[in-house]
Amino acid sequence: MDKRFKPLTPIEQLEERRVLFDELAADPALPIPAVVRKIRTTLRLTIAEYARLCGVSARTLQDIERGESSPTLATAEKLLKPVGMTVGAVSRKRT
Repeated sequence: MDKRFKPLTPIEQLEERRVLFDELAADPALPIPAVVRKIRTTLRLTIAEYARLCGVSARTLQDIERGESSPTLATAEKLLKPVGMTVGAVSRKRT
């Protein structure tokens, strides 16, 4: 846990996650780097902690968050798994 923050109670953690899911659902076109950063900061984890949790290198996570590299589908799945999310596709309705 990032030491800059006061620890949250379990109820506060659940509420933070609900807000996170609502925000992400409201903007399905949000780029992957923004989604990953939002998840990590909402969970109050450092880059190193979240990378270890996901099973990717800290450098990879850092590059993805900065938008300097694009994750593979497998890596994106790893980055979303800790919060119970999966990679999905958003399609535009054709007229």
